[in-house]
Amino acid sequence: MTTPDERGRNLIWGREALDVLSTDAELPQGWRAESASLLDRYPPLSVLKSCSAADLDLLQVEHSHELAAARALFQRLRVSPTCSEQRKYTLLVILRHFY
Repeated sequence: MTTPDERGRNLIWGREALDVLSTDAELPQGWRAESASLLDRYPPLSVLKSCSAADLDLLQVEHSHELAAARALFQRLRVSPTCSEQRKYTLLVILRHFY
């Protein structure tokens, strides 16, 4: 079972991944643009770092669309033949306890 600490940490890692993906020149422009768009709507880092377990539940409801879209993007990237092994592993770790 995923603990609140694991969920919170993976939401932070998800935000960080979107930030990296949005500027990665190795990725197709469409994925960079999608990452940047999601990053704009993703919960701010300051909010994620200060969330209690109850806050995480509310945050996941309020941002369910963005979080589901980020999850789908991470899953698509992870199975892409152009994705490096390191990135595949990083995305697997993020997805383990992600929304």
